[in-house]
Amino acid sequence: MEETNYSKTICLRKGGLVLSFLLLFCCSLVKGQVNLVGKPGLIYTPSARESPDGQLSFGYNYNPIRYSLRKRGKNPEQILFANLTFLKRFDINFLLLQSRATKTRPVREAIGDRQIDLRYLILKEKANWPSLAVMVSTPFTTDGAMLTHALVATKNFQLKTDWILEVSAGYGSPYYLYRDDSNLKNTSVLTNFAWQKKSEDSYKNMYLEGPFAGVGLHYRNVGGLMAEWDGQQMNIGAYGRIFKRWTVQAALLNFDQVSFGTSFAFSLLDPARRIKKQTHESQ
Repeated sequence: MEETNYSKTICLRKGGLVLSFLLLFCCSLVKGQVNLVGKPGLIYTPSARESPDGQLSFGYNYNPIRYSLRKRGKNPEQILFANLTFLKRFDINFLLLQSRATKTRPVREAIGDRQIDLRYLILKEKANWPSLAVMVSTPFTTDGAMLTHALVATKNFQLKTDWILEVSAGYGSPYYLYRDDSNLKNTSVLTNFAWQKKSEDSYKNMYLEGPFAGVGLHYRNVGGLMAEWDGQQMNIGAYGRIFKRWTVQAALLNFDQVSFGTSFAFSLLDPARRIKKQTHESQ
């Protein structure tokens, strides 16, 4: 009899764990719409949108040949990213930029540009003022086409019951901090830092340089439209959310080339809370 009760307890605990795992993919609404490099934002531009503590998102974006950041007009690109929010205000973003081969221009390079970006929410949005965030690329990269230092503000306006207008504006520094690889022999990872002007580096893509702004029109939590000025060109796009966690989006860059991407977001905190609750109830 005791053995039977023990078996039932084990089954209940296992069932609770399975149920909690399934809830991870069916519940807990999270915000997953992100920009080209995986940060909360629109198409190219970032925003100061607040992300839930413990949210992890990852995904893929395609950047067309005419607006590629490494080899403009020569090779299209793909960006792989992962973004984690913790301490309620702090995001860390890992990304990998890779050139894609074409019939006329094969790609012969290593894994691609690896980069880590940090974003801190200085101010949370209130009724009378916008949220404000600062974002910087870590200076350990020796060769990066997306290094960014920017400040951005975001404000949301409730239009109707189901519609929200999100407005963002910011400024990207024309300079960035990086590791000068001209003399890295016998040096540590904490040396050879230098300031570089974007208009004078090897890429000259002016990515997020100067003033930028954008608007997003969101319908409930299922999709929306986007328009932005990224500092160089005008972009428009749309996105949709599937099963509350999976986001797909597409954009028309400068009204002449298509970019697209997808991301998946979920909370690392809610599953742990559910597992703890289910285990406690099964005891």
